[in-house]
Amino acid sequence: MDYSAFDFIPLPVLVIDENYQVIFLNRKAKETYGDREGKCYEITHSFSQPCYTMENCPCPVKSIEEKGLESYHAVHVHRMAGREAYFYVVAGCIPESKTYIELHIDLSHLLTALEGSRLSSQLLVSEGPIVFFFWDNSPGWPVKLVSPNVKDLTGYTVEEFLRGDITYADMVHRDDLERVAREVKTYTEGGAPSWTHEDYRIVTKDGKVKWVLDHTTVVKNDQGEVIGYYGYVMDITEKHEKEEIIRNLSDASPVGIFLRQGKKLLYVNQALAEITGYSSEELIELDDVLNIIHPKDRKMVRNVMLKRDAGIKGVERYEVRIKRKDGKIRWVQISSETIFYKGSPAGIGVMVDITERKIAEKKLRRLIMYDGLTQIYNRYALEEFLSRELVKAERYKLPFGIVFFDIDDFKRINDTYGHKMGDMVLKRLARLVKGNIRKADIFGRWGGEEFLIILPQLEDPAAFAEKIRKMVESTVFDKGIKVTISLGVTTYREGDTVDTILRRVDAGLYRAKREGKNRYYVV
Repeated sequence: MDYSAFDFIPLPVLVIDENYQVIFLNRKAKETYGDREGKCYEITHSFSQPCYTMENCPCPVKSIEEKGLESYHAVHVHRMAGREAYFYVVAGCIPESKTYIELHIDLSHLLTALEGSRLSSQLLVSEGPIVFFFWDNSPGWPVKLVSPNVKDLTGYTVEEFLRGDITYADMVHRDDLERVAREVKTYTEGGAPSWTHEDYRIVTKDGKVKWVLDHTTVVKNDQGEVIGYYGYVMDITEKHEKEEIIRNLSDASPVGIFLRQGKKLLYVNQALAEITGYSSEELIELDDVLNIIHPKDRKMVRNVMLKRDAGIKGVERYEVRIKRKDGKIRWVQISSETIFYKGSPAGIGVMVDITERKIAEKKLRRLIMYDGLTQIYNRYALEEFLSRELVKAERYKLPFGIVFFDIDDFKRINDTYGHKMGDMVLKRLARLVKGNIRKADIFGRWGGEEFLIILPQLEDPAAFAEKIRKMVESTVFDKGIKVTISLGVTTYREGDTVDTILRRVDAGLYRAKREGKNRYYVV
């Protein structure tokens, strides 16, 4: 981009990239700071590190980036060869090129005049967002000099301030006055030449409440006594109103919201407190946020936190368990992203309680995967497991066996004793077999009186089939009922599919039936 047009502006103009590198200085900037390359804080402040790391030195670029502002205004002390000067810095962003333009307005002549108390109101800025005050160091901070645009900010005229109709302290909101006075006293007694107050409120002539940013500088006489203060006061009500809207929306949200940096939570809303069972204060006081995460899920959460702390962007969504203050375990879904807060990476995110959904999913899974009568896997689940075993066998050359069996002459039991007794036999048989297989084995009801067992990593399932056959044959069910089973047995062969292996083991079962029942047949 061609920035040469800025050379015609009679004020210093700097173009800065997202890494604080100055990529252009116009003629006036070169006259003011010298024609040299470097970071903006090196050229204007002679700092070796970013100005936002220094006390009372807000960084316009960082403020625009972090707060999503279109522009930013601040008063800075800039260091040049042989002198220091106050500059009113106006900064704006060019999103498409990720650059920032700063306009520097030299306030030195104004401050010199203020310190000498000889400045006429005509020399003061009469328009714009910043109002200049000169306050006397006496109770109430009487205003001795003020710029004409004060009426836009306060509703009071210059004359009303100079006549003493209203002092500056009269205008400060009563809930903030004690804090502002304490800051003046602390900084003055501590020998600070200047400071930026914590944001406070003023009450205008028509009763409106406004938030202001106030940068104050001490004025001393020849004897070193503090005789007054001059300051630059700016209306930042819109910023606070937006922040209040965000806070209110956050507090009204049914979704938990948090801001984390390091191991600590810096902000939580009421919904997050309700989800965890802790108060907002207790959550912020936690030494380590991982303490509320279930031990089995901490590794997953820690890995996401490490990404956030490294400044890696990208939304992460994951489901973990938390341990509430009352000891109950709840499932939550967390979505988080990386932001920069006070110059360092942080994680911001939302948390939703999904415990009821997890319970419903578990119930649904049971309905889908389990047989309602016997409470073992159903045909759908068995087909899914069989597909997975085939994939593993093909990929890793792992053997597995299949045993398919049914109850011999089961219709006779239903006809003789009734279907209720037949159901009892099916349930008892399912419990019997389930109690005598390996943990890795997969057992389910194929349908009716047919059952299927998948035997991972078993090359010869014939011995197992015989064990099951003998066990069933020797079992006496209710009312002295005894049953036998016929079994088909096979193992995985290269190239098998679900259909081929099932057809083969089914053929083995019917071969066992034809040969007299109560036996197994290997195919």
